[in-house]
Amino acid sequence: MPLLKRVACHGPRGRLLSQNPDDELRSVKLDIPYPTPFVGSYSELGIDQSWMTADGRYGAYGYGEEDENTYNRTRVVWDNVDWGDLQNECFDQNVRRFPVSAKRITNEYRFRLRNQSLVPELRSWEDFTPTRRTAIVLRSFDGYKYTPEDLYNLRSLVVEAGLRTGGEYAVVLLVNIRGTDSNIFASKEAYRAAFEKAGIPLEFQSIALLWDETLLRTWYPEVDEYRTEWQVFQPLQLFALHYPEYDHYWQLEMDMRFLGDTGAYLDALSRFARSEPRKQSLERSTFQYFPSKHPTYASFSAAVDAASRGTTRAWGPLRIRDLAPIGPVPPHRSAKSDPFLWGVGEDADLLTTSFCTDALAPTTPWVYKTWIRGFPLGGASGPPRFFCPPAVMRASRALLLAVHEAQLVRGMRIPSEATLPSFALWHGLKLSYPPQPVFMRQQGTEEGERRVEGWYRGGPGNSSDGLGPEDKRHPWGDGLSWWWESKWPRAVVDAWFTSTAGEEGKDRTGELPFLLVEKGGEVYAPNVAMHPVKTQR
Repeated sequence: MPLLKRVACHGPRGRLLSQNPDDELRSVKLDIPYPTPFVGSYSELGIDQSWMTADGRYGAYGYGEEDENTYNRTRVVWDNVDWGDLQNECFDQNVRRFPVSAKRITNEYRFRLRNQSLVPELRSWEDFTPTRRTAIVLRSFDGYKYTPEDLYNLRSLVVEAGLRTGGEYAVVLLVNIRGTDSNIFASKEAYRAAFEKAGIPLEFQSIALLWDETLLRTWYPEVDEYRTEWQVFQPLQLFALHYPEYDHYWQLEMDMRFLGDTGAYLDALSRFARSEPRKQSLERSTFQYFPSKHPTYASFSAAVDAASRGTTRAWGPLRIRDLAPIGPVPPHRSAKSDPFLWGVGEDADLLTTSFCTDALAPTTPWVYKTWIRGFPLGGASGPPRFFCPPAVMRASRALLLAVHEAQLVRGMRIPSEATLPSFALWHGLKLSYPPQPVFMRQQGTEEGERRVEGWYRGGPGNSSDGLGPEDKRHPWGDGLSWWWESKWPRAVVDAWFTSTAGEEGKDRTGELPFLLVEKGGEVYAPNVAMHPVKTQR
């Protein structure tokens, strides 16, 4: 059932966001063709094909305010803004829209070392009723140098996702105090001292929480591995355990950028995932959707169905001997009996931002494919597992608590990019990969066409089992707008901010990246999510 109509909230300028033009994004419609994504689709995902200058996108959040002559919005003393208070005031305005189980956000530190915990060590999804709220958890660290660009980005996330949605999202900053001797949970005084030294901007301190490796070690001693590439979701698992007042938890990184309205973008991902059936959700997630190969997502899904011969690898749980699944029982004994109705209207327990790959397939080049511990009944190669890089995902409370239990009680561990997808499948929880638009630097060139074919690899028509193309190898992702190893997103944003292109940002003409458009002396960017856009060197 949809929530009641959103009630307008106050923004950082002290006025209702619905009534203050200075708080608005300023997008335009240009009389030019909109760029076609390399993979993904604006129409299928349901997001606007808007254009914005850097000022139109971030002017409301302080971009350009240092120029007395050109900045035409009311200035804000950002150190006087309290983003926690604004989010809680917004929640109070909208409280009747949510179930009674929903709560205000808090930076009260509930994290405790395991032997000092004030919450049950294990919690089940059955212990909670829905709150209809989603946490957006951004990972930072002590000593992080918050550049103006970082601040624009953080402010935009809170306003567009936390406030403009009427409190459907709550934005939290999860700050890693690095080193193994910090001892921040020894006392309130130790925590407070670490908080003061962490370098968190004043405006975000009310939404910031600290954690350290010692916390992870006390909760997951059998895992014995806590580095990001291996266990990036452990802090999020403990956040769900100690802050269970959310139905879903987005883990975002500081080096992500939404060049359009963040709240609208996340809403679109959620809507798409909710509309998907469970049948063949795994299979669809192992392919990228190429609009140049399939005119509609429906025709793409039909091709996946044909490759899968009408069935699916995961009908209910993808059963393994080492754990008992928590997901629902399928409505039919055979997947072939389901007319793609089971799961439609159900929120996804795992929403990924890129495609997944079978870790055990012979042609999978993943360097972590053999790293698995804590599965004594899994056989020589371990249980079936899938990885979906990058590790930017939305997980349900049920999924995170299930992974927490497996790591706490049994010491089960697999690499970060495989953790949530594999556990979701083993437990029979719903997985979805919405077709978010992704662009390629080399689009429109002969090299670009070769790369398209290298990523497509024959698509569903070249798959013996419906689980991705037969050959799992693909080109280097250095020129993609959304891929963990790409340098192009940083170059695009730099060119957008400065109206000039560095060497990485130049396209085939030597001018601005093709994704950007110059019109009337202004440089415009389309509505696209980009990652990574690093500010820390």
